[in-house]
Amino acid sequence: MTKSGGPRRKFIDNIGTVSLALVLAVVIWVYAMYQNDRPQTAWFPEAIPIEVVNAPSGLEVVNNPAQSARVQIKAFASSWNSLTVDSFRATVDWRNLKEGLHSVPVKVTSSDGTVTIVSTQPESIYVQLEPVRKVPMEVAIEITDRDSIPLGYTIDPPPESEPRFVSVEGPASAVERVTSIVAAVSVGGEREHVERTVEPRALDEKGQVVREVRLSPQTVEISFDIEKKLNYREVAVRALITGQPARGYFVSSVEVHPATVTVSGPPAIVAEMPGLVTTDGEVDTTGATSMLAKRLPLQLPPGVSVLSEDENELQDVLVTVEIDPVVGGATVELPIQTRKIQDGLQAKLSVPSVDVILTGPAVVLDDLQLDLLSAYVDLSGLGVGKHQVKTMVDPMVSQNEELADLTVTSISPAYIEVVITEAPTPTPEPTAASDATSSSGRQPTPTSTAPPLAAPTRTQPTVTTAPGS
Repeated sequence: MTKSGGPRRKFIDNIGTVSLALVLAVVIWVYAMYQNDRPQTAWFPEAIPIEVVNAPSGLEVVNNPAQSARVQIKAFASSWNSLTVDSFRATVDWRNLKEGLHSVPVKVTSSDGTVTIVSTQPESIYVQLEPVRKVPMEVAIEITDRDSIPLGYTIDPPPESEPRFVSVEGPASAVERVTSIVAAVSVGGEREHVERTVEPRALDEKGQVVREVRLSPQTVEISFDIEKKLNYREVAVRALITGQPARGYFVSSVEVHPATVTVSGPPAIVAEMPGLVTTDGEVDTTGATSMLAKRLPLQLPPGVSVLSEDENELQDVLVTVEIDPVVGGATVELPIQTRKIQDGLQAKLSVPSVDVILTGPAVVLDDLQLDLLSAYVDLSGLGVGKHQVKTMVDPMVSQNEELADLTVTSISPAYIEVVITEAPTPTPEPTAASDATSSSGRQPTPTSTAPPLAAPTRTQPTVTTAPGS
């Protein structure tokens, strides 16, 4: 007899078996995937910027709290490659914070739901808050190089800024440290109207910049006039020079210090004065061969004097006159000599003389003695054969110091051919005395003779001086 509901029961049992098998398959697949993509715990390599939320109004930070945080996370291996700084948000909530020092926790979240935040470094930050203070302060103008304003000029009226006042805003303690607002202006080289756009600075009592405050506006406009007083005038100075330097010398420059002076006196007289004044006296250069320096007063109208900051300062100028030699040139012909030839050798030169061009003071060239110049070739270390040897010229400075001022600019030819051979051995010649000695049985004493050296030919130099000499 067949039980009722048998097929249905069997069908239900089969469904249970299939479901169990499916669940087991899913579990096995999840386990396999988990083994291939296991979560990893490590510090994220980049720092996360800290964002302040709910910052209270009317308060300002006066310390330097941390601006970023490091975060340790747990995430699947497949997720690490896709994580960036933008995947995280680090915040500190300043809601309900009052004046004073507070420790605020750092909260880090991730936009990736599979990421777990393990720890944060730092876990909290310290922040000190102070009330914000804002006060107006007048701008003080500082002329940084007032000494560069010429004597006789003045800034009138005193400079002012636009706007005259600026707002100083920041933490109360920093604002209290500000003692002045200074706008610095340079007037170097200015003689008339000056306009500048300047960034003022907030300074404490020691003149140090207070950087924790803000100025509004950040720039101010400064304008003022540099005016010349009616009884002052700036004039140039010219020195009077007389006489002629020694033969072969000339005046190469004249300098006056100071080159300009400020004079003061009755307005009518000063207004009629020319823009150039001369020295009251002259510098005499007659026979001079070196620099001359002399202090001289100025030729000024009655009642007019040189203006200076020091009442005891001299009222004259320093005149410096440079005296230089006239530069010329000369061409001379010098015979060639040989030096340092080895013993037992003799030399034959391809040319007997060379042309030498000299430059230097004309006065030295005019009185040049050729006997004090030596042209030669140095044969040291050279053996038998033909050689190209450089020609040299040696001034005998030890006998005339003025020769040190000359320069050898050219030697022609620059190289000459030298043929070095062995010197012949002297052959003894019989004499009457030797014959007599020979008859007595004694040996004659050999003697050697050599042709006398010809005296070198000297030619007077042709001197060519520079234009204007």
